[in-house]
Amino acid sequence: MNSNSSLTKKSVVYGIGNIGTLAINFFLVPLYTFYLTEDDLGLFDLLASSLIIASPLFFVNIELSILRWILANKEIQLIKKVLSNAFIIIVVGLSVFSLVFYVIIQYFEISFFFLVYVYFISNFIYTSLKQVLRAVYSSWHYVITELIYISIILGCFLIFGSKYQLKAIFISYGIASFSLLVYLYFLGFYKSIDLKLINIDFCRELIKYSFPLSLNAVSLWLNNQSNKYVIAMYLTLGANGIYAVAFKFAYVIQILNRIFYMSFQDKMYTIYHEKPINYFSDTLKKYIGVLFAFLYILTGFKDLIIPYIIDEKFTQSLVYMPILGLGVLFFSLGSVLGIIYQCEKKNIDAFKTSFVSGCIILILGYLFIAPYGLNGASLVFVFGNLIFLIYRFLDVQKYMKVKGWFLNFAAYTLVFFILLIVTSINVKGNFHIASVLSIISSYIINRDILKTTLKNVLIRLKSSF
Repeated sequence: MNSNSSLTKKSVVYGIGNIGTLAINFFLVPLYTFYLTEDDLGLFDLLASSLIIASPLFFVNIELSILRWILANKEIQLIKKVLSNAFIIIVVGLSVFSLVFYVIIQYFEISFFFLVYVYFISNFIYTSLKQVLRAVYSSWHYVITELIYISIILGCFLIFGSKYQLKAIFISYGIASFSLLVYLYFLGFYKSIDLKLINIDFCRELIKYSFPLSLNAVSLWLNNQSNKYVIAMYLTLGANGIYAVAFKFAYVIQILNRIFYMSFQDKMYTIYHEKPINYFSDTLKKYIGVLFAFLYILTGFKDLIIPYIIDEKFTQSLVYMPILGLGVLFFSLGSVLGIIYQCEKKNIDAFKTSFVSGCIILILGYLFIAPYGLNGASLVFVFGNLIFLIYRFLDVQKYMKVKGWFLNFAAYTLVFFILLIVTSINVKGNFHIASVLSIISSYIINRDILKTTLKNVLIRLKSSF
């Protein structure tokens, strides 16, 4: 009961923080479609995808080492030691990236390259420092950071978007990151950096933990992002813009998964020594129903809502949204299973499982995207992430016997395809039928959770009077 209660509380805290991230998908993505052309949006999406691969390559996911060490032991001297050594690693990473970026722009023409450089540096800083806030201060500081950062990006793009179009995105990220640095300064973060504590052996220890995770991040990039380069290569930047809009909306499922993932990660770090097999399996079984509920709602309501919030030149993205959503769901469940690797400190196994599926997606992308277009890209994405989920599930059994979820998973997937067929039938009123079915299906598979939640709310209300 205590485990479930604390997990719920942490999920609520992280959920509040992720409201800002949801705002990006539900407000910025539509804004992008009105202010950017298909080609501009396709180009920005490629740059954003490049950012995802650059961060682990140059910074070896050092922020995950910070989390692992500090969440396990919040002794002040250890915090200073971890942050001081991580700071040096980040400075070296920024220096190497700057050198590589300078070499690249000598050979490739990059429009407004300085703004692109600022965009990359801004995101590097944000990725690292927000995890520092989560580990050193509290999850509430993480929440505040998310809300401030995303709100600034949204506000700046609203101000600059109509005039500067694509440039406005890079300007917005730069301003948001500068604001984060100011916020950290007033928190007194600089007091945690002591250059006297820098130790090469300890740096190696931090990197030894995080480097396999950076390899895993590269593999996950292959799973989620590599198709975009194949689309741009064999189709057009405009086609990648269409795919990007569909993927952004589908990726809301992964953003919601982050809420659960971070709270579940914190919980498993603290109780894993007890080998909580039943707790993990029971929680995963319930969580699968929650994720599928979001997928059903996305599928059932896409034709009723999304055409009114994006520009008409991007409405073709609705065709690919549900299938991509299923692929994102498979990926999200696989990432939750990956928490077991982190608890075991077997991050090389996480890399292995994601690398195999990532290579499958990349190879199949080259084979099927050219002849079958975005339909081929969407199906390849789903298949590759299904392989990722199955392989990771089988592999983690050697550490923890996760069980009891497959029948539910298969039944929920079948319901999804029925709902997808309903949305595809071109008859009057089918969109409304699909929306009603999505609500009913979501309720049925989560009725126990909803009843328990409602009961707890009523008990709290009664006790407050």
